[in-house]
Amino acid sequence: MNKKLVALAVSAIAAGAASAQTANVTLYGIIDSYLASERGSSATVAANKVSTTALVSGGISGSRWGLRGSEDLGGGMNAFFNLENGFNVDNGSLGQGGLLFGRRAYVGLNGGFGSVQVGRDYSPNFWVMCNSDDSFGGCLNGWSAVANMGGFFANTLRQNNQVNYKTPNMGGLTAMLAWSMGEVSGNTSASRTLGGNVEYKNGPLYLGVGFSDQKNAAASASDKQFIIGGTYNFGVAYAGLTYIENKTAAGVKTKPLVGSVTVPFGAARVGLQLAQNKSGSAKAQSFGLLGEYDLSKRTELYGVYVQCKNKGLTCVADGNVATSTAGVNGMTASLLGLGVKHKF
Repeated sequence: MNKKLVALAVSAIAAGAASAQTANVTLYGIIDSYLASERGSSATVAANKVSTTALVSGGISGSRWGLRGSEDLGGGMNAFFNLENGFNVDNGSLGQGGLLFGRRAYVGLNGGFGSVQVGRDYSPNFWVMCNSDDSFGGCLNGWSAVANMGGFFANTLRQNNQVNYKTPNMGGLTAMLAWSMGEVSGNTSASRTLGGNVEYKNGPLYLGVGFSDQKNAAASASDKQFIIGGTYNFGVAYAGLTYIENKTAAGVKTKPLVGSVTVPFGAARVGLQLAQNKSGSAKAQSFGLLGEYDLSKRTELYGVYVQCKNKGLTCVADGNVATSTAGVNGMTASLLGLGVKHKF
């Protein structure tokens, strides 16, 4: 009898081990912080002069930790999930308005049909912004003009209550469609967001196009965004270009255009970014310089200088610090920063 019990226990343990081999969970994260010197001044109004020195969280990348995993369900199908927390290194507080998993929180299934996931995640437009902005220090860093000149418009960064479908990769071509439910009682259209993209990645070339349509709380009008962008790796340098058209429910239109180029030198990289945003005759202009040096595969040092000028349109030199906003016509905002980033 005891031998039978031992055999049964061993069989159960073996079955559990075999099951565990089909599933995996990974703990990962980024800790990124920089010392920033912010300046803002106006040529016409002396009172519109601001300056600050601050330790800021999340320069090249937002600081985060997360859990992601998948399970092999057989027949080419997998279950997957991602829980990602954002936090501020400078004071230890939660990011994204204090949400526990404010960066990402979703579960889904993938297989030959593509993938379907539900939860909180990035919008389809975000991925086009990110991939076409990748030549200036990485995906939409704190000084990215794509983000700071109107890229994060309406509900185009992260979306709650999102149902997302992505096609299989077809020779480098993929498409995504997402519906973010507004969850307004009695009106399924109110506050909902519909979006989609088509992306092509093959060798050194990336091209992407996306759209977003977000209804207001009464479902009577929409904030709309269209984006197109691309990058190309020439070997000695890689360059990116992003164009965005925004139209608010009130009919206000803005058109950001951002270009960047990065030149690698062994373990170092130097990037240049130029941008302009227009709304009628008003505009804003900015440029940025970024230098990065890899101490290892996980740790890098970086320095950055960004300047933006308000010519009738607000612009931001650093999306992480409020004083960098050039909110007055004729005002110039600038940032000088030095930081360190570590991945685990």
